[in-house]
Amino acid sequence: MPSTTEALLDVNVIIASLFEDHPHHERARAFVEKLDHYYTCPTTQGGFLRFATRPWKDQAKIEQPPRMKVAEAHAFLKAWISDSGHVFLPDDLSFIDLSLRSMSGHRQWTDAYLLKLASRHKLHLASIDGRMSNLDDPVSPALFVLQ
Repeated sequence: MPSTTEALLDVNVIIASLFEDHPHHERARAFVEKLDHYYTCPTTQGGFLRFATRPWKDQAKIEQPPRMKVAEAHAFLKAWISDSGHVFLPDDLSFIDLSLRSMSGHRQWTDAYLLKLASRHKLHLASIDGRMSNLDDPVSPALFVLQ
């Protein structure tokens, strides 16, 4: 079983750990800080950049400007991954390598990919979202849902 002292971080954990206004910020930040090594890959780094630089809506559904400008988000990511606990994990498998077991729609491709990538490298995929558990390998699960 993979160690929980190191994990590939799902985009939602990256976002929650880095943005103080996220409802799961404290839990995600504490989890990441306890890891000996946290892994990101191009897919999760791109997800962070996309989230940080897009407009968003507040609780009143009023559109807000992006949280960061493009250059700011890029510099922020670069600084964050320069931490000694960070490990870069290349996207080194094809979507063709995925099992279609339990796949039910277009929103599950990235989840299935990240689970397979973590499993391939004997890591957990740390996520806030347990809804992807149906995509995980029941014999050798890779998903670790933050509690």
